[in-house]
Amino acid sequence: MIDAVLGVASVTNLLVHLLALAATSAMVEFVRELTGRSQGRPSRVNLIGLAVAMALLTSVFAVMPRPNGDVDLLTYSQNSPAGFLYWIIVTGVVAIGLAACAVLCWIHGSHAHPGPVRTSLWLMRLSMLLGTIYLAHRLAYLTARYLRLQWFDSAVVRAITQALLVLTLLLLALSVLWPALAGHRQRRIAARQGRRIAPLWRLLQTATPEVVLALPDELHRGNPRLRLYRYVIEVRDSILALEGHVGAAHVAAAEAQLRAAGFGGDRLAPAVEAAVLRYAIAAELGLREKAFDRRAVAGDGRDLDSEIRWIAQVAAVIDVPAVVLTAERLYLMPGVPLPNPPGQG
Repeated sequence: MIDAVLGVASVTNLLVHLLALAATSAMVEFVRELTGRSQGRPSRVNLIGLAVAMALLTSVFAVMPRPNGDVDLLTYSQNSPAGFLYWIIVTGVVAIGLAACAVLCWIHGSHAHPGPVRTSLWLMRLSMLLGTIYLAHRLAYLTARYLRLQWFDSAVVRAITQALLVLTLLLLALSVLWPALAGHRQRRIAARQGRRIAPLWRLLQTATPEVVLALPDELHRGNPRLRLYRYVIEVRDSILALEGHVGAAHVAAAEAQLRAAGFGGDRLAPAVEAAVLRYAIAAELGLREKAFDRRAVAGDGRDLDSEIRWIAQVAAVIDVPAVVLTAERLYLMPGVPLPNPPGQG
């Protein structure tokens, strides 16, 4: 009796119900995430697990043989009112879930900022649209099958039904998984940018240890984006602390020497900045007097992403031999302020 009503007489039939449960669970987790009621990391793990499970179940369903020639995976009897009622209820419940997600996606999607969330919502919209078409198609098929209308009972119609279901579930899985994938990509990018900036950050620390933020390792461990922000802030503060050692003559001399060394185009400005920073570090460690006003740093006035790229470009050439040699020559330039002799004010 249960097998006749639910159609769970084989693994293939069971996959249909498991897919429905996974899709419904994904909808619930998605709504919780979007409304700020998620449970943090456990919810993200659930979303990723559900997305992977749906993709896996869909793939397995596609290659599984149909039991005993069954092609629609509904019930074993067209004359069963209970079976028809069961599938109508299942279709109605899924329709309610689709409607709730569709309203949520359209309302929040129009206000979402460009990025992973907006992309996820657009994918969810497309999934909801295909899901609505699937439900309408499925309802027509159920009704026609129960009423024994032969015009809706064909292999083409059944293939369209299954194709709509597969596309709907795959898009749903992708939309749920997209924010996590985008977040992972952003963390990898931040970690790579942090590694590029780290040599300059460590070098500046030798002259300006006071700018280092006293943050516990636990705060930024496993959070490369926070670590990157820390590098940018401390590099910027170090430059502000050292700029009193650098005047227009130093910048002009560094530019002339680096041009003679073969630097030009987009490579010149980062190399000049790296050279004067190396000189400023040496002047600070040599206790030289800060005799200059604030200078215009080439990276000033940029947004955060542009500043990160700029600092990474400077860090990339900070140890280039021509840059190191230019900094040494700047340190030996005549007329550079020297520390006061002992006993003089």
